[in-house]
Amino acid sequence: MKLILTNTLTRKKELFVPLKNKKVGMYVCGVTPYADSHIGHGRCYVNFDILFRLLKFLQYDVTYVRNITDIDDKLINKAKEETGDILDYLQISQKYTQNFLDDMRELNNLQPTYEPKVTENIQEIIKFISSLIEKKHAYVLGADVYFDVLSFEKYGKLSGKKLEDLKLGSRVEIDDRKKHPADFVLWKGNGEKLFWQSPWGYGRPGWHIECSVMAQKYLGQTLDIHGGGMDLIFPHHENEVAQSEAHNLNVLSKYWIHNAFINVNKEKMSKSLGNFFTLKTVFQKFDPMILRFYFLQHHYRTPIEFTLQSLNAAKAAYEKLAVVFETVNVLKEITISDCESNSLLSEMLSALCDDLNTPKFLGILFENLSKIKESKDLAILVKSFVNTVVGLKLDAVCEKFEITPEIEDLIKKREQARIDKNWTLADEIRGQLLKLGYEVQDKKIK
Repeated sequence: MKLILTNTLTRKKELFVPLKNKKVGMYVCGVTPYADSHIGHGRCYVNFDILFRLLKFLQYDVTYVRNITDIDDKLINKAKEETGDILDYLQISQKYTQNFLDDMRELNNLQPTYEPKVTENIQEIIKFISSLIEKKHAYVLGADVYFDVLSFEKYGKLSGKKLEDLKLGSRVEIDDRKKHPADFVLWKGNGEKLFWQSPWGYGRPGWHIECSVMAQKYLGQTLDIHGGGMDLIFPHHENEVAQSEAHNLNVLSKYWIHNAFINVNKEKMSKSLGNFFTLKTVFQKFDPMILRFYFLQHHYRTPIEFTLQSLNAAKAAYEKLAVVFETVNVLKEITISDCESNSLLSEMLSALCDDLNTPKFLGILFENLSKIKESKDLAILVKSFVNTVVGLKLDAVCEKFEITPEIEDLIKKREQARIDKNWTLADEIRGQLLKLGYEVQDKKIK
């Protein structure tokens, strides 16, 4: 069975051909653990877990690396906010890293082969930056070090952005000392002699350099697959390409895979906008397998307009599947040969191999429920396949969605605020409800 993937670099569907026969190196950008992960993180890592599972099922020898950014401005600001001491960032990162790993287990995501942390790779990062300076791709400004984008003529090849358009563009750090507005920081100096000592003084790594260093450390100079959310294409992945390829004179990755956003009220869900649902909040009301199923209903490159109504609809569909398989207690160790000898399994695998087409995969599954019900042997095969290749357990107990007295009180207060035309209060309460995992649908007030 041949695997087809959409390569962000070429904007085309391409046949997946690894660099070294059956060995595959896959690097996916991980979290910055300064708060609990939201469903956007869940979607990203479920998608790449499915790709990881599929590659393994297709008998590739996969090394999957997903990093943890455990030193960052957001972590330092969180430490300052919570304890008043910026050096408590590790305490913050350890707490939320564990929460993240717990959430991943709840979603039934497999553990990556390696999950390195930035703070464990500081010397490698310093060495990489020093080499970039020697090769005239980076320059020192005081205790800071910047990458010189003009030294890399292919800058913009991943995102399609042009340097002349980035002078006043978004997400470009403003610093009048830089040679070019798009130059990005590799090392952030610290005048108080905090963090790590380097040839340029005390400081810490910039955001982008960490992934170039850790990807190379675990997977070599050229990866088979590099992935993450679409929001990382620029500037993060674009900057990774520049610094890695300038340093190594080799292509950073053959295939770039990016999943689309989850939107709430037509805006990308993010912590900065405050319109996010944490995984832990959702898990309080929905079995994690329902959320995983919900993600599977959407192609990874298609944006999701998230509502609780749509998640409740996914719950109903998931329960329909779970009922069919609830008496199937024996799972088989499923293999490619099983798919070759069974037309239904072959059809489902073919859908997944076509750019991870999970909606088509689920469509095939639902279309054949009657046939599956009639054969216990087929039910065992199908449940085993679904469990192994897409990580859906199909045996979770689903509890009903409940509105607590606290939520009911907030809803009543908001309704009164709307009657009183106190729109500021109404919007404020709506925000509170969203953070608690509830969305309200308004009717016109007469």
